Amino acid sequence: MNTLSIKPGKPVNSTRQSTFECFASCPRGLEALLQTELEQWGASNCKPVPGGLHFQASWRQATRMTYWSRLAGRIGLQVMKAPCDSDETFYKLAKAVDWHNWFKLSHTFRVDLNNLGADVNSLRFTQLRLKDAICDHFIEQFDERPNVSVENPDVRVFGAISPNEAVLYIDLAGENLFKRGWREDKGVAPLKENLAAGLWTIVANSQAGKALAEERPAHYLDPFCGSGTLVIESLSALCNRAPGLERRFAFENLKVYDPAWGEELQQDANKRFNAGLDRALAEKHFRWHASDITEALVQMAVDNCDRAGFGELVDEGLVIFSQRDALTVQPPAPTGIVLSNPPYGERVRAKGADVPEDEAYQRLFKAYGDVLKHQFSGWTAFLFSGDLEIKKTLNLSPKRKAPLYNGAIECRLFEIPLTRGIYRPRAEGTTPSE
Repeated sequence: MNTLSIKPGKPVNSTRQSTFECFASCPRGLEALLQTELEQWGASNCKPVPGGLHFQASWRQATRMTYWSRLAGRIGLQVMKAPCDSDETFYKLAKAVDWHNWFKLSHTFRVDLNNLGADVNSLRFTQLRLKDAICDHFIEQFDERPNVSVENPDVRVFGAISPNEAVLYIDLAGENLFKRGWREDKGVAPLKENLAAGLWTIVANSQAGKALAEERPAHYLDPFCGSGTLVIESLSALCNRAPGLERRFAFENLKVYDPAWGEELQQDANKRFNAGLDRALAEKHFRWHASDITEALVQMAVDNCDRAGFGELVDEGLVIFSQRDALTVQPPAPTGIVLSNPPYGERVRAKGADVPEDEAYQRLFKAYGDVLKHQFSGWTAFLFSGDLEIKKTLNLSPKRKAPLYNGAIECRLFEIPLTRGIYRPRAEGTTPSE
């Protein structure tokens, strides 16, 4: 594999490469799962880093990954990587990239840049130099420059500068890949879709998840469903719905894009999703039970589920939404999995209760821990939370804790097997394994 190293003043046609160095971002904690996912679509020479994955792929492989990845946030093709020790060198390197082979003069663009420890006076100034370099490249080619659009660009360029090196990528996604295209209303503090997909993947791959999947039907429950993100992402995996089925991508605006390839991606995705829905309706191999105390959120979840293409599952009773207080939810089967992102802040307040948020949270989850302990014997709860001491809050001890980040917030996905009986805290100085 030839790593593209641009020499100032000597543009090459980088679109002719058969294989590209690529980078995919993801929520921190999902890097290993992202590698497994992208390797299934052809990624090779993978190198995980915090918050992402470096890998190699062809143009078709990379665009297919962009269409199908449930876990990635962005996927980019590397167009420049070279030693760099100053803003002026960076400008020359960026200007030498063959931007005119990637997109048209009529396309709008935006640039984003991360500083990974480079000695620059202002990241904003360096980012402006990147914008100037792209414009000046087009001026040299056509005596005109493309326009910049911050809000709705046709083409996005992102990159990073470190003390000794600079790297630039053409963004294949456009809007972040967690935006699936089915959401209109987000609700309160929504869980991003790619993180929700990661939570489902961890659950499905767990011993409890694999054992439950063998049951007919397998019962799943989210008593704090909000706008339905966890339910819809799990349904997408269960029914093989492509995350990119109802959205556009930045790669469609690039000059190397072939509309016939896009049509092939779409037709393949439609075929897979139809087959997945048909299987679910015929075999009825799962039941999803989702509820929330807020009526407006339940309706939002129903609408989102319908827009995502799962209306038939709701009509057939395979997915059941209801307005209900989590403390009154009863297990719909002897065994199953509770998968939920418990609320915080305003969403934990009891109706009209004039108490501080922390107190409301403690009250709710002490009571909810009692519900799990006494009502859900035989089930396994997977709770995603930024409360790292949730075992004290719930008075239940997790078996496993998967470290994850929701943006900058350190969180855990707690796996809690549920059996009847009184909680016995661990001896002093002992903790469950991470």
